[in-house]
Amino acid sequence: MANASSRDTRAGFDIYRANGGDISRDDLNRRLFEAGYGPVAERTVTHYRKLLAAGYDRYISINRFDIARASAPYEDASANPRYRFTETDTGVALVLAKGSKLYEAAGRATELGETGAIVRFLDDEYAIGLAKLKPQPGDMVSLRFLEVGRTSTGRIIESDLKSRPALVEVEYSALESLAEMNLGSPLRNVRHGFRVAGAADEALTTDVVGRRVYQFFEVVEEARSVVNLVGSSVNAAIPSYAPPVLLERLSVASPAEFVLSMSELVKQLLPVGLIGAVITAAATFVDKRKTWHEGSGVQLENQMKRMDLELKQLSVEQKRAEIELAQAASAVLQQQFPTEQVGAAAIEKAMKLGVIPALRRLGESGVVSIDELTEE
Repeated sequence: MANASSRDTRAGFDIYRANGGDISRDDLNRRLFEAGYGPVAERTVTHYRKLLAAGYDRYISINRFDIARASAPYEDASANPRYRFTETDTGVALVLAKGSKLYEAAGRATELGETGAIVRFLDDEYAIGLAKLKPQPGDMVSLRFLEVGRTSTGRIIESDLKSRPALVEVEYSALESLAEMNLGSPLRNVRHGFRVAGAADEALTTDVVGRRVYQFFEVVEEARSVVNLVGSSVNAAIPSYAPPVLLERLSVASPAEFVLSMSELVKQLLPVGLIGAVITAAATFVDKRKTWHEGSGVQLENQMKRMDLELKQLSVEQKRAEIELAQAASAVLQQQFPTEQVGAAAIEKAMKLGVIPALRRLGESGVVSIDELTEE
């Protein structure tokens, strides 16, 4: 059977949904044929069943559905490359609760990060005991770090209890400071405030507010990641470490205000003048593109050419602002960590891969300016 087209699969879902899912594939394909559409495969019908069970009233592709179901930014931090893991050999006790059963297994955390740990069980007894409980991704566990006397809660991400040594990967419920695990020399956190504003006359809906708050915190986390990348590269034995940023106060009225406890070095990577230029350029570019599209049917040819030139100029200005920010960050970090181990090119690349895309997204969310917040 040839692959069904998007037109065919959409029509098939309309028929499937109209029948409440109570229709065989043969009957569905017969109706599609009679309506001038191609047949769909069993895999597509299975996808229809999942869409209906999830409450969809329209068709979306299998890839889009899978991505949407897997998209959980607050529950998949361990898969984010900005949170790096460090090789360790730390004694831990993993406690798994399954139904009415509670099991504790002694192991070694061989890799640790802010988002989780990889625990290996050298003693087969513990691997067999865990296997009897059949741990699944999502099961809640706690990890007690024996050498530092600290306990973290989290959930199982992956487990391989047939390998020797057996392995379980745990993702914490929230970011854990590596300094608390004796894996870094913490940089001191200080208070900093930011005022983030959109257009003065806009009506804010909750989805816009949520998006902007999320994107702002993404900018901060990406900057912290760059600091920690350089800090760990300069001194692998006792790396300088910017601990997780703490939120002290948040106001989401327009303009939004953020008061954070963060490393001074992280703040220095986010000078409001330079990051404001990147945000403003991104926001202006989106606005100009909107104007360009809205007016494309009625404007004269010379007006369209002028607007096209303006868009190109904006693109140049945006790239210039991004380069200036990356170079400024490189200068700050090279002054803080005077060594040839991490060059300017590597720092600028890290900024361009993390901080700058996050700033673009913040500007594209409608933020037009960002300033220092001076508290009374």
